[in-house]
Amino acid sequence: MILVLFKALSFLAIIFLGYFLKRKGFFSENDKNIITKIALNITLPASIISSFVSFEKNNSLFILVFMGLVIGIFMFLTGALVSLGKNRETRIFYMLNCPGYNIGSFSMPFIQGFIGHQGVIATCMFDTGNALMTCGGSYAATSAVIGGNGEKFGFRDFLIKLFSSVPFDTYLLAFILAVIGFRLPEALANLISTTASANGFMAMLMLGLSLDFDIDKSFYGEIFKMLVIRYLVSAVLAVLIYFVFPLPELLKQVLTIVVFSPTSALVPAFTRKCGGNDKAAGFAGSVSIIISVSIMVMLVTLINP
Repeated sequence: MILVLFKALSFLAIIFLGYFLKRKGFFSENDKNIITKIALNITLPASIISSFVSFEKNNSLFILVFMGLVIGIFMFLTGALVSLGKNRETRIFYMLNCPGYNIGSFSMPFIQGFIGHQGVIATCMFDTGNALMTCGGSYAATSAVIGGNGEKFGFRDFLIKLFSSVPFDTYLLAFILAVIGFRLPEALANLISTTASANGFMAMLMLGLSLDFDIDKSFYGEIFKMLVIRYLVSAVLAVLIYFVFPLPELLKQVLTIVVFSPTSALVPAFTRKCGGNDKAAGFAGSVSIIISVSIMVMLVTLINP
């Protein structure tokens, strides 16, 4: 347990190192953008491909895609329901911040570090369904419910946004190649594995650089309520997944951790497009990272005694 706790604390240390260096001016905004591009377009895809090298067909894994989508839709409906009667800006905030998980750049390194390649495969499958909401589904639904001010966002725009995501495209390609039985040449697999090993550090550093606590205090109350609702629902889902759903033990472990992932990194941009408070969305995302880190460290410690 000490080794597991030490590894978890090392992830935390990298996040706070990134935040500290940003505050001290060591990293500029341009540096942050470069690191984000490297993490999302190089090390994360390498981690996904590396994990699928040992993929074996298992029908239970296909269920995870469906679960990722269904949970996202349920969380959206929860946000829409609890925000009934509130003003337009607040409704946008709830409907975009309740659904969707930041899995690729946040949960993936945790799963990779503590559960291994098979855990990463399960996480990728779940995130494929989750991506349908985080990459535009929740935004399109919010625009349809709220109407007005937001930019027009049709089904074609949704598909363009979805397939312009390098991690999502990598999930899809790696999965297809694995299903048809294609195996990478050993030399290429070793090269990709070396790149994948850097994903944990790059992803945590990127998250540290993304932390932002500058927000109008008048919105604190709504942020607090939304986070309470989000994590209470996540707790209920975790209990159902681990103690009720008839899934293999590995999948139970992975999903129990993943449902506590923070809000999607795309939420502030979509909030701005809808005419909502994007600074509040960014602040909520930063706070959710801290909460999720704390919960997930506890969970991996319990799962890996």
